[in-house]
Amino acid sequence: MDRPAFSSPPTRDWWWVFDPRHSLRAAAALLFGVGGALFTVLLAWLGGRGLEQTLLRRLGQNFETLAVQVSDKIDRTIYERYRTLQLTAGLAAFRSYEATAADRRRLLAQLQDNSPDFVWLGFVDPQGRIAAATRGHLEGTAAENRAWFRGARETAYAGNVREAAELPAGVIPLEEGETRPHVLDLAVPVADPDGRFAGVLAAQVRWGWARTVQSSIVTEADRRERIGITLYSEGGDVLLDSGSSGWNRPPDLPAVSDRRQFRGHQVEPTALGTTYVTGYSRSRGYREYRGLGWVAAVRQPLDFAFQPVREFRRTVTGWGLAFTLTGMAVAWYFAGFVSQRLRAIQLAADRIHTGDVLAMLPPGHGESELAQMCAALGRLIESLRPRPDDSPEPPLTRPPRSPR
Repeated sequence: MDRPAFSSPPTRDWWWVFDPRHSLRAAAALLFGVGGALFTVLLAWLGGRGLEQTLLRRLGQNFETLAVQVSDKIDRTIYERYRTLQLTAGLAAFRSYEATAADRRRLLAQLQDNSPDFVWLGFVDPQGRIAAATRGHLEGTAAENRAWFRGARETAYAGNVREAAELPAGVIPLEEGETRPHVLDLAVPVADPDGRFAGVLAAQVRWGWARTVQSSIVTEADRRERIGITLYSEGGDVLLDSGSSGWNRPPDLPAVSDRRQFRGHQVEPTALGTTYVTGYSRSRGYREYRGLGWVAAVRQPLDFAFQPVREFRRTVTGWGLAFTLTGMAVAWYFAGFVSQRLRAIQLAADRIHTGDVLAMLPPGHGESELAQMCAALGRLIESLRPRPDDSPEPPLTRPPRSPR
């Protein structure tokens, strides 16, 4: 039977080599690319999630520690002022009824010189009249209705921060960002030598010292990272704010489900639309000073806190993309060897099919699966190919029978 003459394979479009349905190289590169892309996405997501949890835990603990330091330092500072008043109240000039207003005024002035944070000091007699004061401010005025006088008749008193409206302008220097001076009221009872109530020693403490405490704990580098401190009263009023977390007004007091919990950290969504990593601490006082229930909160916007996560994901994505593209190029290159060998086998098989007796399959070299397949196919085709010296065998005949 006549065999068709050998003809070259039909010419394909130039882009067939990039079609994974027709090209082994394209299929190998696509397979590696899809696998590399999936691995990169999975690594970036899982690694990012793990880094987020680690950052939240560490930042929360750090911010909680900073908040505890703020609360503790403020409590200790108030205690020091409170203790100074107690020691001063034990002097004879205040316990004795024979002491003059000038003697008391002189001692108050010395105390103010030694502790400039006391912007006003006064001694109030048992009837509630201010008998002596620094620079004579408010002397002779009635104080029986003042909260600090009523509160200090039996025990020491510490009040919340308030505006100092009763002192003349200029007596209290304004702090940065203040329109009116703010003070903290402290007062302690004075007892005569017989232990009877002899009056109240009162002080107004400049509130600006709290900002100094705040600055000593949160550094300028922390402020550049948008880490801010806010101090709240027990009722949620803002007493102090660093203004470094990017808000026009501070968020509300952190919501804590258990009021007995004095410290902690949380991820805090706010009504302002920004979510923060927040550490907080409630004032517990120091020694005899029992504290005012103030809450210190240290915050950082979650977007700033997660900057390392975004950098990690960008890095992983960049390296993953580079690895994937490199792997696709390597897969394309090595798949090309297999593709060329298969192409050579196809061409040789087509020539053998058309009766080309000189055509042979490419020999297999090495121990690879492809080489062994080529060798096995070559042996099979050679065993099936007719040889020129082959002659047909004679037909089988039955031998004749012998007569009986």
